[in-house]
Amino acid sequence: MGELTHWKKLENPDYLGAYALTPNQDLIVQIKSVGQEEVYNPSNNKKETCTVARFIDNSIKPMILNVTNCKTISKLYDTPYIEEWTGKYISIYIAKVRAFGDVVEALRIRNKIPTIKQFKCEICGSIITGTNSKTAEEIAAMGKSNYGKELCLKCAKIEQEKMKKEQEGNEVK
Repeated sequence: MGELTHWKKLENPDYLGAYALTPNQDLIVQIKSVGQEEVYNPSNNKKETCTVARFIDNSIKPMILNVTNCKTISKLYDTPYIEEWTGKYISIYIAKVRAFGDVVEALRIRNKIPTIKQFKCEICGSIITGTNSKTAEEIAAMGKSNYGKELCLKCAKIEQEKMKKEQEGNEVK
């Protein structure tokens, strides 16, 4: 049998849940923002204010953070301030927890900062960092694809200008 599909994936919930991960899988994400949002709760048909984390990779659904997960992030990065969590990496996994008189699957954040492969700019040597829309890996790959080298955004822009001038010079001849 091929890959199994969790039934909740068919429901298309708006937020990340245990259904999105396979057993023993960790999902490593970079935080884009954390804030309070109005969230619809289908179990009581009401909206409630929740703490929600959004991620740099927009293909990953936002995650509702409970107190346990907020405390874990706070301890990991030694800051209780959600604004300082932006750009930080977390590793999400499935844990079985007691809730509402039952044992259920829940998302938890590992109590360890994930190891992330770092990419260095091949021109200036600086560490390539992600943006609000692209991960460091995507930026490095774009540099490699466009200019033959893994480049930070600053050096990629310089290379782009050089190529543009070269093309303009070739057109004049």
